[in-house]
Amino acid sequence: MTAAKLKILIVDDHQILIDGIEAMLQDVDNFEVVGKLLDGKLALSYLTHNPVDILLTDLYMPKMTGIELTQKVKKDFPDVKVLALSVSYDVSIVHDLMDAGISGFILKTIGRGELIEAINEVSKGNVYFSREVSNEILRSLANRNDLEEETYRLTDREIEILKLIAQEFSNADIAKQLYISERTVETHRKNIYRKTNTKTIVGLIKYAVERKLI
Repeated sequence: MTAAKLKILIVDDHQILIDGIEAMLQDVDNFEVVGKLLDGKLALSYLTHNPVDILLTDLYMPKMTGIELTQKVKKDFPDVKVLALSVSYDVSIVHDLMDAGISGFILKTIGRGELIEAINEVSKGNVYFSREVSNEILRSLANRNDLEEETYRLTDREIEILKLIAQEFSNADIAKQLYISERTVETHRKNIYRKTNTKTIVGLIKYAVERKLI
């Protein structure tokens, strides 16, 4: 018995790119490109009346972004696997796509072999990212862990003083409130600036806000 082909819908606002993707997929035995559309609204209309397994969508489109399309597809057609494509990206976009329920994200610079691999992987329920994207995500997570480690190195007393500094209390005011000497406050202040790698109150406040300390 012949296995059913994966029904693939391609959405991109550049016809030449759609045709190029279709050309790369047309000789794959288990793939069938069932639709080629130029914007997200047309894609949603198509999905209402036609079965699709994989949606290949451009990330940056004028009428509806790939993130917006993914959100709507996962809400109304949860069984459809969405694989986003783009010529560029940043980590924040990748996180937004993951929150939207994306199955994968690949760069348009990849070759035919990796495109086929990506489609096959997401069809199995796996998540697939281009190597460059995966490396950037790992770097982002490493940086986030570094930030968390920095915050962890602040003692409870230092966090307490940091909050008072952010409220523009002077060393004398902090000393009175915490029943410690001004010299002790000054020592804590210097340690806080050193550990947070900041030099000004503005920088310190930004640090504290980013880490939800205030």
